[in-house]
Amino acid sequence: MLARRRTLVVKMKVLVIGFSKTGTKSMHAALKKLGYKVYDYEHNFYYLRKQWIKVFSSEGGTNEDFYEMYKDVDATMDIPACVFWEEILEAFPDTKLVFNENKTEDEWWASWYRTTENIDNNKLMKAMAFLSPTAFLLFQYSHHVERVSVGSPPQRFYTAYRGTSPTVAKMRYRIHNAKIREYRETASKDQFLTFHPSACWGPLCQFLGKPIPEEDFPYKNKGGSLMDDLLKDSPIFRQMKYEMNVSLAILILLVAVLLFVMVSR
Repeated sequence: MLARRRTLVVKMKVLVIGFSKTGTKSMHAALKKLGYKVYDYEHNFYYLRKQWIKVFSSEGGTNEDFYEMYKDVDATMDIPACVFWEEILEAFPDTKLVFNENKTEDEWWASWYRTTENIDNNKLMKAMAFLSPTAFLLFQYSHHVERVSVGSPPQRFYTAYRGTSPTVAKMRYRIHNAKIREYRETASKDQFLTFHPSACWGPLCQFLGKPIPEEDFPYKNKGGSLMDDLLKDSPIFRQMKYEMNVSLAILILLVAVLLFVMVSR
């Protein structure tokens, strides 16, 4: 039954397997421009949070789970999907793999640390953790993802990625890349592309069989601008801001009513 359904429904086309902070946001924008339905970090949270938490739990995830998660998605990337690239590939064996191999361990850690510090020190994000139900769930989900991906310790509900050991994180990055390089040795050139966004559209479009867009290749998260970009462009993050504003309005109204009652006595 599963095999028959796959022949009829399978949609997953591209799996970006480079680790977080290796150009994944640029790849998201590029694949979206090429017409793909893309699940990045926030989409995996918003649409697949419960499924991923099951994968992280003692129950674990099955081939069927990964198939059901991504059967209606064209492409996915970033943690946690890139960490489980082998399991997703097993569910979708014809998926094309794009590996962003562009940073040494130290360069990657410096970029990772800068971005996670920006997230952790963002006052708006902290406020949303208190006042937005969606943001609260995002932080809880991120605690699971960071534990599995880079070995982060337990967090407060309004923090993420704090206290991550550079030794552990770089080890995870090293092992992740080593497994991919080993797979690359025997992979078909039609299925596997080692890519750096600085190469622009050419190699990527040729690999995917897509015409080259007239627009320049979209370089994202330059200088650690991730949070500003997400708060500006992501519908999910705009929803969190909306929920925060509604919660603030309700709190202000309740305080005003309480003050009115106290003064009226």
